[in-house]
Amino acid sequence: MLSIRPLTQAEYDVRIPALMAEYAADEVRAGRSDPAEVTARIERQFQALLPDGLATEGQLLFAGEAGGEVVGFLWIGMPTTERPQAWIYEIHVEEAHRRRGYGRALMLAAEEELRARGVARLGLNVFGHNPGARHLYESLGFETTSLQMSKALG
Repeated sequence: MLSIRPLTQAEYDVRIPALMAEYAADEVRAGRSDPAEVTARIERQFQALLPDGLATEGQLLFAGEAGGEVVGFLWIGMPTTERPQAWIYEIHVEEAHRRRGYGRALMLAAEEELRARGVARLGLNVFGHNPGARHLYESLGFETTSLQMSKALG
């Protein structure tokens, strides 16, 4: 059984830098960023998304707990006029807890939280090099709305 609760400041202070590093590595692996400039660009993006940290209006950051232990994290952006659906910025299951259904449970908890807040639609992005996540999202009813493709030329 998994439940979500708001992230604490201490958890935020650890998780956000780790997420930034993971996201930078994914951007480079996907060929969307130059390794020399990716860190600074990601820092600017996160500052724009979370200017007030945990207190940033419209951003929901949760820890997922099972059996009294944190097993993962969830970051949801609420709908805006520019993006009229909620957005999953992060779903993360700690390495030691993977392959136990916690990713699915986190997504279902996100959906429940958003329905309770009157949100009608949820979107996310998944990197092409993460077929496991894509399979999870498709099994939960997510549909492809856009598809970017790339080819290395050399």
